[in-house]
Amino acid sequence: MNKRLAFFVIGFAILASTLSAFAAEEDNGVWIDVRSTQDYRKGHIEGAINIPHADIGYRINKFVSDPGITVHLYDDGGVYAGLALQILMEMGFEYVINEGGYESILKKQSP
Repeated sequence: MNKRLAFFVIGFAILASTLSAFAAEEDNGVWIDVRSTQDYRKGHIEGAINIPHADIGYRINKFVSDPGITVHLYDDGGVYAGLALQILMEMGFEYVINEGGYESILKKQSP
């Protein structure tokens, strides 16, 4: 775990181990899967937090307390990630990136 980065997770003890494992370099930020919980369980980017797009506005602060951290969003094709991006930008998050769809991200990561 990178000691320079700390996450404060309130009331989500189950996710604490995932978050500590995902505490990446500061420039990698936080990855959020905005798909349904069912889709997330079928497969997700390692270390990604699942916050369905409809819940992003009221659940994001439970996982990300610093609006200056880079937030990477993805879904099945980028549409819902785009909606989540708009909500986060309106909430004052400065660095939000729509990474597109889960399958396309996997293809980019494959050698």
